[in-house]
Amino acid sequence: MAATEEQEKAGNEQYQSKHMNAIFQEGFSFSGYERDLISWNLDGREFLDISGVTGADSISDGRGSVYADFDNDGDLDIFLVALQGDAHYLFRNNVGSSNRFLRVTLVGGDSGRDAFGAVVRLKTSHGVQTRVRTGGSGFLSQHDPRLLFGLGSDQLVEWMEVTWPGGQTQRWERVAAGSYVVHQGQQQIERIREPLSPLPDPTSEREDLIALLTFGPGDRFPDLELTPMEGESTSLHQLTRSGKRTFINLWTTFCIPCRKEMPALQRLQADFQAQGIQLVGISLDRQDTAPSIPKFLERLGIDYPSYTGGPNSMQQIYSGDEAQIPLSFLLDEEARVLQVFGGWSLETRDAIHALLEK
Repeated sequence: MAATEEQEKAGNEQYQSKHMNAIFQEGFSFSGYERDLISWNLDGREFLDISGVTGADSISDGRGSVYADFDNDGDLDIFLVALQGDAHYLFRNNVGSSNRFLRVTLVGGDSGRDAFGAVVRLKTSHGVQTRVRTGGSGFLSQHDPRLLFGLGSDQLVEWMEVTWPGGQTQRWERVAAGSYVVHQGQQQIERIREPLSPLPDPTSEREDLIALLTFGPGDRFPDLELTPMEGESTSLHQLTRSGKRTFINLWTTFCIPCRKEMPALQRLQADFQAQGIQLVGISLDRQDTAPSIPKFLERLGIDYPSYTGGPNSMQQIYSGDEAQIPLSFLLDEEARVLQVFGGWSLETRDAIHALLEK
């Protein structure tokens, strides 16, 4: 008799099939780029997936993680070793809680200086908390050796107890919030001051975008070689000699967002003209896709001036192998960059509308 859903057991073929379907729907992949997961322990009752809220659900394919209070502010930050890409990630815990904490650094004696295996327990108004001093915590990684306890609004703990690897137990009553060093066999615990070490703020999307370019705001836009759909070749700096500001939109025929952005710009062509801004589209298509450009423009109904960039355009614009398209720029009368508009989104659309309403 076939098992009902309630009767299915782990290892059952039907169970495995449903389980795999469920985790694939949640973004799991055997081919890499699985989203990283972080869960919130709800007092031991269940775990809540808060990956998206925290910003830690990247597709970096984490292969090792370390939990440590890197900035000494009393909460744990996450350092992630990523399989995909050249960079690793430091997720700063920036909730901003003003609650108190107690941190313990253990120094072992006969059981070894690192005191691996020691157990620290303490009693707060919320109950008993337990931490174990461990040596490893994942692939080529180890968590903060200091044991951190959250106290909420409590100014002290009722008691703190350390059970060392050899079985010796030490206990202290009414320990105030703060950071301590505890030596095995010594009843006097040492309170220490751990200065805050502020972590740098993450770069903004705008800063990340500018870092992709060979130039920045205030610089002259590169003098690209340009070929119109009909007529003789020209250059970007020749186009900007009209004494007008220029709005440049970079696109390709294989760029999906471009298919939404370009018709939107077409509808705004009269508004650009009213503001004394010439609207120019520049294709960065590869040689193999360039023949499809005329039909692409016709299909989208684009009739504002459009050009194809020369063979060195990508190297002139982008500082490395990574390129963001679509990408738009507002240039002044001397081809200096006034504004940069990355991608196509509601924010980009609103920024362009705001430009045309001035």
